[in-house]
Amino acid sequence: MVVLALALASTLLQAAPDARQVTLGAPQSIVELDTGRLKGDVARLAWSPDGSEFYIQTVERDRAGAIKSTHHYLASPASIKDTSQEPAWGAKYWDWKSAQGSPAASTFRIAVDGPRKVTRRSTSAPTGGVLAKGGTADPTAGTTLEDVASVADQSQTVIVYTLKVRNETIGEWANEAVTPGVNFTWAPAPLPYLAYTKRDGGPIVVLDESGHHQELAGAKAATLPAWSSDGRRIAWLERQDRKKYRLTVADVTVR
Repeated sequence: MVVLALALASTLLQAAPDARQVTLGAPQSIVELDTGRLKGDVARLAWSPDGSEFYIQTVERDRAGAIKSTHHYLASPASIKDTSQEPAWGAKYWDWKSAQGSPAASTFRIAVDGPRKVTRRSTSAPTGGVLAKGGTADPTAGTTLEDVASVADQSQTVIVYTLKVRNETIGEWANEAVTPGVNFTWAPAPLPYLAYTKRDGGPIVVLDESGHHQELAGAKAATLPAWSSDGRRIAWLERQDRKKYRLTVADVTVR
């Protein structure tokens, strides 16, 4: 019986439509967030089990980037209020949403590449003069040896971690700890999908285990994507400006 059930589950996963058949419905604005009032940067977004409200976590950091305080909020249509702590359902949701592997398929996993030492310039390299084109230094040509030395002095070695699924890079962290879930969300079982965005915001991209992917229409500057527990909707924070976001929800359709 167990063998039969496993075989059936495997067949269902293999038959699941690929990511190119996933679409978003019309985005619906739930509530606006102002991090100037909410104290800190947004760090978590979670759905309640019945999908009626959201948990939002913000954090304040010191100059070194370490978290010095955490704040908790509950959001529902047109309202947002303080709460004393993260609800139990928020932590449970975040566990599967930000896990390394898909709830639907054990082989569908995120690989961590790193740590790698990478040398990066804090400013762009000089572009003028013959030196930039492979010739010798000529002060009248717009680029001097001093220019190059100045750029070299501003180079630095950073420690980089990259998250990948198959050959798809879904996020990169430089000189900071990887924070799972801030830019990606697994779909709940039995849907074998991963949705992710750029860390600083962007369109939502959905990916399947075979490597098929597509950019979903409807989100332009999304961050903290979050798939609902029933698999029917995706929520995200749509960036409006440096401090303001709009909590947005859209229906998910698989053709």
